[in-house]
Amino acid sequence: MYIPDDFKERLLATVSIVEVIQKRRQVERRGSGYMAKCPFHKGGEESNASMKIYEETGTYHCFTCKETGNAISFLMKHDNLDFVEAVEQLASYVGMEIPKTEKFSKTNSVSIDINNKAAEIFYEQLTHDFGKNTINYLKDRGISGETAKFFRLGYSNIKSPSLYEKLSKEFEQKDLDESGLFGKNDNGEFYDRFKDRLMFPIRNIKGDAIAFGGRLLQDKEKQAKYLNSPATKTYNKKYELYGLHEVRQHNKRPESIYVVEGYMDVVGLFEHGIKNAVASSGTAFTQEQLRKILNYTNKVYIVFDGDEAGMKASWRTVENAMMLLREDTRINFIFLAEGEDPDSYIKTNGKDAFLNLAKNSTSLSDYFFDTVKSYDDLSSIEGRTAAAKYALPLIKSIANETTKQAYIKEMSKICDLDFSKLIDTNQNKPNIIQNKGKNNAVKSNSNSILIKSVIGIFTSLIQHPKLAQLTLFNSIKKDSRFSFVHDIKNLYIESPDSSASVILEKIYDEKIKNIFGEASVSSIQMSEDDAKSMIEDCLNIILKTGLDNQEREEALKEKYSIEALSLDEKRELQQILLKKDKMSDDEALLLKNLSSK
Repeated sequence: MYIPDDFKERLLATVSIVEVIQKRRQVERRGSGYMAKCPFHKGGEESNASMKIYEETGTYHCFTCKETGNAISFLMKHDNLDFVEAVEQLASYVGMEIPKTEKFSKTNSVSIDINNKAAEIFYEQLTHDFGKNTINYLKDRGISGETAKFFRLGYSNIKSPSLYEKLSKEFEQKDLDESGLFGKNDNGEFYDRFKDRLMFPIRNIKGDAIAFGGRLLQDKEKQAKYLNSPATKTYNKKYELYGLHEVRQHNKRPESIYVVEGYMDVVGLFEHGIKNAVASSGTAFTQEQLRKILNYTNKVYIVFDGDEAGMKASWRTVENAMMLLREDTRINFIFLAEGEDPDSYIKTNGKDAFLNLAKNSTSLSDYFFDTVKSYDDLSSIEGRTAAAKYALPLIKSIANETTKQAYIKEMSKICDLDFSKLIDTNQNKPNIIQNKGKNNAVKSNSNSILIKSVIGIFTSLIQHPKLAQLTLFNSIKKDSRFSFVHDIKNLYIESPDSSASVILEKIYDEKIKNIFGEASVSSIQMSEDDAKSMIEDCLNIILKTGLDNQEREEALKEKYSIEALSLDEKRELQQILLKKDKMSDDEALLLKNLSSK
């Protein structure tokens, strides 16, 4: 279902976030906002309320675990709902009807209709005589008719009429061309992309077919065993998981979810009673897929082959998972013997043996620290230093502060040093964006100042959105580390009447979202003039604290070329130029001009 942006904005403006949370948690009025015990860390059993709820902005922020969001994100995480379900529930609270937009009916809707129709045709063809070989293949793999029906497995026919001939009676050529179901030969004629394959419909959370995987039943020269749909209007493989819809048909809130590699692994496990497995849809397991799974369960078992490729894939998963870790997150690895896959393992050893693999699985933290320990010889200072350097960027990426501190404590033991100081010393910028530049070191004692400055800017924009038009923001335009400030500013320029909850919905980076969330629950109330002064002061702090001499020099030169420098800025630039061993002719002229004005 497509939900128009303007409807989301109206919904968030209408619904009371306090009432939404109050239905699920005890809420107390405190000052200008409300407080509740946060349900997203320590199992929600904390002794003191740490989650602030601010009705005016429609947002919440936990000062302990940094969880932040609006009414939609709260329902998604608290009630284990997907986005559409959360919106539907909120809409029902306030009696709003989700509109069916023309935009959707002419684009995504047609694509979904085509895929759903194709899935029907494939399933029907499986039951015909020409689908016998496919049925025999499934029987040989131990797959029952009931399971095949549940997953809507099908067969792509090689005989006439072709899939294209059937669908072209209902749909336009342009839409069929964009569906991903067909290719074109040298003569520009359409042909069925998945011809003569066992078909696995990939369904979204609502059960609509959005893409397909197809498996050859017999090896054919120059043809891949598995073929997957390309990217389309309805399908981006890094976000989708095969079998997630089917898992939630069985249990909307599964205790755990297994992540496997292939379609047949999911189907085979289901056949043997493991009805909570998904596959990464023909791609390496991505952070986006993991994030989606964690909307429905906090316990994930990822099954890898025990070969070199499996080990590499497991470490990529560690890298993707670190920033998503929370106190209640449980991510475990299961390593199978080389040549083994989940389907073959459960066929040979049975369900109980497979479940024992989960009981004896390796936690992500154990795998992480074991890998770090084996990175170098820890008996030497050099080895411990190398291991610490290896672990540093991953531990820094953990967004949840409690989890990060636990990892820091363990790394301190492993490397026999104060790892927290190492993180502070090597912090290249406020812990909100990834450093992309060189020589961008921000001193450890400046991090909190920079973060507070960013919060000050966001707070000012939240209360007075029209200040996003200020030319003051040009002062940090060249600093790539703070490009996110411009992104937020531009959101307010585009939608000056948007509430903080709406803006929050458009921020995808978790760390930036946390910073913005904290600003959104600020109890500080400012006039427009005070907010303008706040932005100016905070930008100056960012410039002076966050840039090294070279970057500061470039920023001041840039500002000098477009507007007058303040007296302090003139003196600062003079000092930077005078400290140079050698100045260019242009710099000498600039120094002369600065001194004469």
